[in-house]
Amino acid sequence: MAQIEITLPNDKQAQFERLAAEEFLTEERAIEGLLSVGLEAYRDVADRTETEVERSLFSADAEDEYGQRGEL
Repeated sequence: MAQIEITLPNDKQAQFERLAAEEFLTEERAIEGLLSVGLEAYRDVADRTETEVERSLFSADAEDEYGQRGEL
């Protein structure tokens, strides 16, 4: 198994320690679980086609300018 050393700001370290203590058996399992979820989410975004991304960006711009129903 690979070993990785990271440096976290104090607030992120405190959040991680609380989460690990409340939700996981060990810090190692917490790291594995959080990395798995993050990598899965990243892969899902990366798998989206360019057309879907462009459409969602256009939709957001249109909603900002015209409202959700195309009203002025």
